Amino acid sequence: MLKGILTTVAALTLSSLAFGQHMSQREAAAARKEAPDTTACAATFTSGSGHNLTQYCVTVNGNITQFSRGGDEYINVLVVTEGYGVCDENSGVRYNDFASVNSGNWGGAAFSSTASKAISTRTSSDGIWTITNTITKVAANASGPGAAKVSMKLRNNTGVSRTILLARYADSDFQRGSTVDDQNDFDFTLDTANGLEPGFASGLSSTNNTFSFPYDAFTSNTFNPPDPCGPFTVSTQPFFGDGGLTQLYAITLAAGASKTVNMTYKPI
Repeated sequence: MLKGILTTVAALTLSSLAFGQHMSQREAAAARKEAPDTTACAATFTSGSGHNLTQYCVTVNGNITQFSRGGDEYINVLVVTEGYGVCDENSGVRYNDFASVNSGNWGGAAFSSTASKAISTRTSSDGIWTITNTITKVAANASGPGAAKVSMKLRNNTGVSRTILLARYADSDFQRGSTVDDQNDFDFTLDTANGLEPGFASGLSSTNNTFSFPYDAFTSNTFNPPDPCGPFTVSTQPFFGDGGLTQLYAITLAAGASKTVNMTYKPI
């Protein structure tokens, strides 16, 4: 059951046919002349071996544009899309960076990394918001694959209280060697959204780790990232096709205040 954001704060669209009414991801990838600079890896993190060998990379802007387990790739396939979107409900302005597409109203990023962590901080061009994305490696071991813990800290730089919707989205696909598949199985619970290659293969999960704000996890039946101001397209359950994983939060920030949400990407 949806917890409340999608039923009371933003409009909800249930559809299993929308992806067939637009350009497919393969067509979009073929039409793209060159990838945006924001898909380039600035730091790469690797742990484990064999089946549990886990690797992901982070851009200067705090996007995860590659994620693999044991050679199976989930994000760096066709159109590379992963990142964050903020809807300022006071003004209706959107602030997005999903790697393959962005709103153009974030400033440049201050980026740093260590062996286990990447940190990207940037402020919106109007000065209202500062976002800090901290991506922390959770190492793989003999018992299972690694994970990427994503921490998103938003600061309200203004003198008035503001309410936002914050979305984190990944277009989940599958590639093993020369086999590329953008048609996968998707499903979700209140906390977790999953996308996986049918059969005896693997996939990617997105799990919420923050329970102090209203939130929802869901899958959508499009490879395009969500508009953080809605309406949100939520797939039927289960759904087979070309889709993505979303974590969505509703947060109110007092003047000058900061709030943080945490979620995790992990292979399944």
